[in-house]
Amino acid sequence: MGSGKNNSSADKAAFFFLKGLALFLVAVPRNVAFATGSALGWVLWVFLRIERRRLKITMNNLKILYPDATDKELRRIVKRVCRHFGRFHSESMRGPILKRSDFEGRVRFEGLDNFISAYKEGKGVILATAHFGHFELGACALALMGYPVFSVIREVDNIYVDELLDNVRRSTGLGIIKKESASKEIIGHLRKGHVVTIHTDLHAAFNKIFVKFFGKWAATFITPAVLNLRTKAPVLPMFCFRNDATDSYTIRFYPQVKIKPTGDISTDVRQITTHIAGVLENVIREAPEQWFWLHRRWKEEPDAKELEAIKKQEALIDSGAGKTGVTSA
Repeated sequence: MGSGKNNSSADKAAFFFLKGLALFLVAVPRNVAFATGSALGWVLWVFLRIERRRLKITMNNLKILYPDATDKELRRIVKRVCRHFGRFHSESMRGPILKRSDFEGRVRFEGLDNFISAYKEGKGVILATAHFGHFELGACALALMGYPVFSVIREVDNIYVDELLDNVRRSTGLGIIKKESASKEIIGHLRKGHVVTIHTDLHAAFNKIFVKFFGKWAATFITPAVLNLRTKAPVLPMFCFRNDATDSYTIRFYPQVKIKPTGDISTDVRQITTHIAGVLENVIREAPEQWFWLHRRWKEEPDAKELEAIKKQEALIDSGAGKTGVTSA
């Protein structure tokens, strides 16, 4: 375990707690696990009430979507966000007992033909997704259906928890690619015709450009766009909605992102990345409580030099040299 990660008593305690919780969640009926998830959501809400800085970040983020909402109304939305992610984590931990028959009556696909046609091209498929809904179920469902699916995952500092979570994911047949050393591995899988899922919604500290997201500049990962241009593997947005009213899920595949090349790689990267961000924004507007509002998505803004470059790229796109494809499923 000489990975350089933390290896403290606190790490071990966190691991044993999560391990015990995971064993409990796979042993109890689904409705009990669901109730446990709601309780976890309540714990998250209590944490936010104590950690006021994080609560303020969350409410400020939501204010972008709900500019006229009162603090009371925003807190009510934050509670729903917490409840959703508590349920998400309880459901995710049940991965080791998840079978294809478990989701066949509970999962509905939209736009599955978009994925199948892209997969049949044989170039691999890049699924651009986000921390939205049951964001690991889409990849797991495809893996259980027999597709070779690999998800790009950030390593957790706690080595024990990192291994536990990866084992839960692998139990469904899902492959893991660690973000810290991802590029060559991703390209290798795409060239073999495999499917790779990449989360693009969090603040990007590197491999980024600034695009408008809910009307504000946001540093956004360009990985799906760069991979698409480099390997010619089709890139599709994919998201999994949780339907509380029917205790079901909807996994939605959007059409391939297609552009008219401009002859300028950075501008083409902007076209693809902006398109994906636009699809995600529309998805979040459908079910705002299912997105991870707790992080600092709008952490920085472009400087004057970056704004000038963006202006030139957008002018090139507006001139008709480049245009993205449709965004509807």
